[in-house]
Amino acid sequence: MRDTVFFKTEAGAQEITARQIRLHPRVRSLLVLIDGKHRAGELLDTLQTIGVSEESFKELLNHGLIAAAGANVSAAPEAAVDAPDTEIPLAPAEAPSQAAPLDEQEQRRELYAYFNLHIRETLGLRGFMLQLQVEKAETLADYAAIRDQFLAAARKSKGDMAAAAMQAELDRLLAPPA
Repeated sequence: MRDTVFFKTEAGAQEITARQIRLHPRVRSLLVLIDGKHRAGELLDTLQTIGVSEESFKELLNHGLIAAAGANVSAAPEAAVDAPDTEIPLAPAEAPSQAAPLDEQEQRRELYAYFNLHIRETLGLRGFMLQLQVEKAETLADYAAIRDQFLAAARKSKGDMAAAAMQAELDRLLAPPA
């Protein structure tokens, strides 16, 4: 299993936003970090300090939230297939762009989705601690605190131009609701 590369299934991507399955926080952290690029062994080595084990991967597989690279994803477990589509809200990243100001709950959802996507893309496994902070964030102030740490790391990783673009988007997402 350590050499297997896993990726999130559609159900796994939806679970990150919807939180319908009551996953243990360490298993949820593993789900967040699975990106289809890193081997299970790398993730286990990184997450072993918080108690992630091969059993954590098996739990995610049993829920149909991840699949091994090259696996037939259509063979999802019944629990994932039987869940009605109407219960899964539209992910913030897929929501149509809107000019109207967001209410606070929508802001938190969009910030959560933004950070999950961009921390993983920009920092990879080095962003693990930031990912954990995103998981714990409950208020806009929590997200504002993460913003500064993320932008500093992004500046080191991707340069000033990329960090400036991310800062502009985060400033828009963090703007106070009207």
